[in-house]
Amino acid sequence: MKTLMKRMHKGQKGLTLIELLIVVAILGIIAAVVIPNLGAFMVTGRISAANTEVENVKTASLAYYAENEAWPADSGVLNLYMAGTLTGNYTFDTEWGWITGGLGWQPSGLAWTDGLAGISGYHGTWGRPAV
Repeated sequence: MKTLMKRMHKGQKGLTLIELLIVVAILGIIAAVVIPNLGAFMVTGRISAANTEVENVKTASLAYYAENEAWPADSGVLNLYMAGTLTGNYTFDTEWGWITGGLGWQPSGLAWTDGLAGISGYHGTWGRPAV
């Protein structure tokens, strides 16, 4: 066993200071590229989650309309038609059923774009705030 250990140590020198500095520099470059993009990825994920919630609200409002033959005034009455809890509060055009207002995702840095009730069939959506 001693001869095996002697053979392993013989000829091995380890890492030099230059090699360690190169590794640290490479890690620094990778961090400089990844960290600024991380915030953009997080906002994109929140926008996707918020707009998925809008799609779920649309589906629940259709179920509400099918049962009650009227559009809901806001998303507060949709709890029976949806699983989970809504992050946002949505208002509807009760004549056409378009989602016209959204509140609730603002602390996450998202902006609501109002829908145009009955004019173009456009529901509101979440997106990046205007700068």
